[in-house]
Amino acid sequence: MATGGPETSGGRPGRGLDAAVWALVIAALIGLAAAIAWYLSNAAFTFPEIAFEDDSVDLEVLIPVAPAPEPPAGDLPPSGEPAATRDPDLPGVTLPKWTRLPAPLFPALAQSRGIERGEVQLVCEALASGELGACEVLRESPSGAGFAEAALDAARDARVEPYSIDGFRTDSRIAYTVHFRMAPEP
Repeated sequence: MATGGPETSGGRPGRGLDAAVWALVIAALIGLAAAIAWYLSNAAFTFPEIAFEDDSVDLEVLIPVAPAPEPPAGDLPPSGEPAATRDPDLPGVTLPKWTRLPAPLFPALAQSRGIERGEVQLVCEALASGELGACEVLRESPSGAGFAEAALDAARDARVEPYSIDGFRTDSRIAYTVHFRMAPEP
């Protein structure tokens, strides 16, 4: 009994198929791959055209907003010259004062909703450089009408003369209220 496998053409025990059979199998595989490559390179793939029509209507959901309360007569936007810039209890201390007031634009969202007045209370870092740093909205009235975003945008361009102690500028925090009023139509 032969242990090496079937006999090859030379009469010797082999380990599988004859070399000629292997060559034919490899040639057939190469030919098959070449035929597939030729077919794919010459085939024209086209996708069917699909016509799509969108008959839906764009809707904007408006949340009813109560009108803003009327601000008190003496409550005005931040002024350029505060009543006291020196703290009477602390000599040598100068409090922050505005050098460029925040000038927010009236929000388009509020205007589209017919809201004519708004108010935002902010607390911001007054940096030693004179810029306003991180700001936090304490209150927005009416909320959701874009007033807070407009006030925060305006704070980026506002400038203050910073808090100083004996002439040395330092960071501080300031709180202020921005009042929005729709300009009357000409």
